[in-house]
Amino acid sequence: MLDLALALFVTPAGIAALVAMAAAGLAVVYAPRLAVPVALVAVILVGVAYVTRLRDEVASTRRERDEARELAEVRGRAVSALQREHQASAKRTRATAAVQDRIRRAPASDDGPVAPVLRDALEAGQ
Repeated sequence: MLDLALALFVTPAGIAALVAMAAAGLAVVYAPRLAVPVALVAVILVGVAYVTRLRDEVASTRRERDEARELAEVRGRAVSALQREHQASAKRTRATAAVQDRIRRAPASDDGPVAPVLRDALEAGQ
């Protein structure tokens, strides 16, 4: 019912229907023979206004649906990119951990002379 009321006050056909209803009311008093045809015109205009309002709502809903689909696609691509980045990061972390473990397990005889600045930087990184 609210949709019909909005259609009557918002759409041009609805405003025309209101005018036709008023004309039908006046026709009952002043020209009874015209009352029925004018009332039928008013009813038709009410239908046109309601259908126009429904078409506008359907078009709006379709636009919102299309925007939501586009947003879902963008977000899906972002999630895929984040998953790929996470996998690459995990692979790098595993590789780094393996290298660090190999370095820790290496015998002391494998060590060579290292500049003190480099040694301090390497030890600070552990």
